[in-house]
Amino acid sequence: MNKRVLILLRARLAAYAGAERAPVAALLLQALAAAVLCGLVRGELPPFAYGLFTLTLSGALVAIPLLGELSRLLVADEAGEWVRSLPVTARELRLARTLHLLLALFTLALGSLLPAAALAPAGTGHAGRALLVLGGLEQALALAAALLLAQSLLRGRARPLLVALQTALFVAVIVGAALGTRTVPALRHLSEPSTGSGLALWPQAWFAAPLAESASALWLCAGPLAASAAALLLALLPEPPDELERCGEPLLARILAPARALALRTWVRRDERAAFEFVFDALPRERTFVLRAYPLVAVPLSFLALGARQESGAGAAGLYALLCFTTAAYLPLVAAHVPASDSAAARWIFDTAPVDRSALEAGALKALAVRLVLPLYALLAVLCWSQGGPLLALRLALPGAFAALLVLRLTWRRCVPDLPLSVEPEELAVELDWLGLLGGLGMGLTVVAVLVVRNVTGVSSALLLTLFLLLLELALDHAWRRAPASGASGSP
Repeated sequence: MNKRVLILLRARLAAYAGAERAPVAALLLQALAAAVLCGLVRGELPPFAYGLFTLTLSGALVAIPLLGELSRLLVADEAGEWVRSLPVTARELRLARTLHLLLALFTLALGSLLPAAALAPAGTGHAGRALLVLGGLEQALALAAALLLAQSLLRGRARPLLVALQTALFVAVIVGAALGTRTVPALRHLSEPSTGSGLALWPQAWFAAPLAESASALWLCAGPLAASAAALLLALLPEPPDELERCGEPLLARILAPARALALRTWVRRDERAAFEFVFDALPRERTFVLRAYPLVAVPLSFLALGARQESGAGAAGLYALLCFTTAAYLPLVAAHVPASDSAAARWIFDTAPVDRSALEAGALKALAVRLVLPLYALLAVLCWSQGGPLLALRLALPGAFAALLVLRLTWRRCVPDLPLSVEPEELAVELDWLGLLGGLGMGLTVVAVLVVRNVTGVSSALLLTLFLLLLELALDHAWRRAPASGASGSP
């Protein structure tokens, strides 16, 4: 191999070396999920069906970090301009980048594939276990090539789609971990692929075909051909272009424009306005925040909405009450990610602001409320309305939104460790008993949900409860200035 390629590869590996760069959390999550789920189904499925189950799980677990924290390996080179000035060719740069991607991908995929292979059914054999791992590596290669192609072609326009896809995958893995074993009976008698079963449209079947009792040559070649095409695409595809600047406001920002204007006029104080405007515009552009925070709220919503759709009458009202109130228990964890920013070096904007720190925190809190809490509870209101009519939305979603705002305010200074958008994502750490905090909030909000379902039955009681919560929020907002801000007592 060309010595210059090896030098470039060592430089890329060194840039991502160290404990803070290693995807330890992602690997542990994959190993745990694979060990638990594969251990549950190993005695029920033949080798081919087990391969389908395992590779579907592995593909989802690989896609989540590839779309999230590890996406930089696909689309960014922190030293790209400097490297391009070296006496190396474009071909050598692409080759070193491809080798780096292969090493990172295979390390990531092996986190779930090795436990799955170790727990394979008894009839799989050593060769079958090796083929299962090989199929998983081929699948990871094809998945990375597809994601890189999408981001290279769409780049800035693909970000909302990729964020939505990452959130959907995260939810699918969590919900699938709870409900996926229900599919085991349907797979129990699936010992080989067949053209009439629709498996040809399921990519995992291509890579699991070598585990079948009998498979045609076309099935056996499908996985290696897809992996070879993916490797060729990764090698030939040039580096993704620089991120295009967005022209105009995103769609959600335009939808929230009236609420933003109303908040600035009636709720946000003059010295809070700069922080409010800055965080409102910058926070959704922070990929780290979006990819870490949005799935945290999507998971409980998915579980509760799934359960609520299976109920009717009073049972459905109780589950929708849980949906509207206990979702707020996750907001402190979302708020804890507000300080994370890939542009943390620009924190001097806040450090040198001629206002009290409490005003900066209040502005950031209100921006998060309008940016996240408001659209979240608007969706919950629509869900309640579609299932129980406008009265159910008024009884549950409206007071639930103000209860969420109170939870956000009461936990902000405990959970948010620094100024907004001022800490490198790798350095963000909140030393809290999260299990105790979130568990306590969940239990307390569950009690509130039960009380609301039993006592708030009409329009007047719903409006009275909402008015009470609104007055309580205004009182806490007024008292915010007298309490010491977290980390500082006044203007920097």
